[in-house]
Amino acid sequence: MSSAQRDASDIAAPSATGIDQAAPAKAAEPRPRDTSFRPLSILVGAAYFMEQLDATIISPVIPDIARDFGVDPLSLNLTMTIYLLCSLVFVPLSGLVAARYGTRTVFSWAVALFTASSVLCAVAPSLAALAVFRALQGVAAAMMVPVGRNAIVQTTSRAQLVEALAWFITPAMVGPMLGPPLGGLLSAYLSWHWVFLINVPVGLAGLWAARSIMPQLHHRADLRFDVREWLLAAVALALLILLIERARHGASLPMLGGLAAGLALCIWLYARRFRGLAAPMLDFRLLRLPTFAAGFWGGSLVRVGYGALPFLLPLMLQLGLGYTALQSGIVLLISGSIAFFTKTQTTRLLRRWGFRRVLCYNGVACAAALAGCAMFSLPHWGLVGITAFVSMASFFRAVQFNALTAVSYSDLPRDKVASATTLNTMAWQLAIMLGISLSALAVQWSANLGARATPAGSDFSVAFVIVALFACAAMPCYRALSAQAGSELSGHRAGA
Repeated sequence: MSSAQRDASDIAAPSATGIDQAAPAKAAEPRPRDTSFRPLSILVGAAYFMEQLDATIISPVIPDIARDFGVDPLSLNLTMTIYLLCSLVFVPLSGLVAARYGTRTVFSWAVALFTASSVLCAVAPSLAALAVFRALQGVAAAMMVPVGRNAIVQTTSRAQLVEALAWFITPAMVGPMLGPPLGGLLSAYLSWHWVFLINVPVGLAGLWAARSIMPQLHHRADLRFDVREWLLAAVALALLILLIERARHGASLPMLGGLAAGLALCIWLYARRFRGLAAPMLDFRLLRLPTFAAGFWGGSLVRVGYGALPFLLPLMLQLGLGYTALQSGIVLLISGSIAFFTKTQTTRLLRRWGFRRVLCYNGVACAAALAGCAMFSLPHWGLVGITAFVSMASFFRAVQFNALTAVSYSDLPRDKVASATTLNTMAWQLAIMLGISLSALAVQWSANLGARATPAGSDFSVAFVIVALFACAAMPCYRALSAQAGSELSGHRAGA
């Protein structure tokens, strides 16, 4: 029986002293590697693939969609932010719904809704309709990927969790890799409507596979849905996005001040409500664990920067530097390929250096790579030079994201995995959403200051520098870890 088919309660707790306890390494017989976690990891990774593909395939065709709908290209960031907003708002419900109906049932229905809403996006007649259908996709994603990732963590031994998460993340990396070139090709030879139909065969295959691979787990049945907590969180997130959007469109100071005051009031009311709940949907008490706090805060800050990359880079190449949609897609295809085939080095890096050193040194490289993208507006870079640089940045991103995802779960008790998954998913999705919104705001303001009707390459450079500062801000989170942090997952022994 595969690990994906065992209930999490049947899995023995990992030892507190390490991975190998049975006998000395020299005397032990070599044991075959347990790869039973792979089918479940690949299935959930395929769902993540659909989510990531849909997030990036739209980037090269944004100018085409804007032209058909008669809107400003930067306004298309609404279709990305509303998707992320809905996926954020409904993430807290995923664990509760899965606890009642089971992970297999919820996952299957979520995949079906995501596939159907993709078809609706393809036939959307206006920007408003497209935004509504993207919101449906966000709801499906909120129920699909967190439930699947929770099943992986619950049914995989701690010693194999890094590898299981890598198998989960790897298919998802194919989405950003294939999305831009596919979007460019479909835009060049067919129309933008076809970019959403790519999800249909993957979704149908996922529905068929989920019947035998996804376990039917029931957890967190003791938690209750608190309407006031959920509504306060939802309103606060909506006000945050509205505040950024109104600022980008040049709203008056009284309007911006009113939105900011409403946001502050919602946060204060939520904090009061949170203190009175014994089992909140968003359990911020988990941040008392140093490893989870590092993954939560560090992962959120670096995702602000790299969440903006799939939105900023194609627009910079097309609107700022004059490249075609196909050329910008090829840049992201090659860079994604490099990251895809080199991300397997993450496990070796963690075993050799440990979480703290990898996150610190690779975190510096991540921030420097984002800031370096600002130099693309300078002459003589060329498409080859840009592709090489973005490929390097993609490798650093892959290592950082994989390490941050793993370290978040390194010290968590089994009964807190679902709560941690919900909290991390919301924080990381919010970070990506903020990255997209803030980068669009930076580009717009820079163009306005330069009295330019159409953003130039230098305007996108300003945005890249700003999001790189967020990646820099994550460094204290990594440095706060101990040298032995997550050693049970990485296999690293300090001083060995």
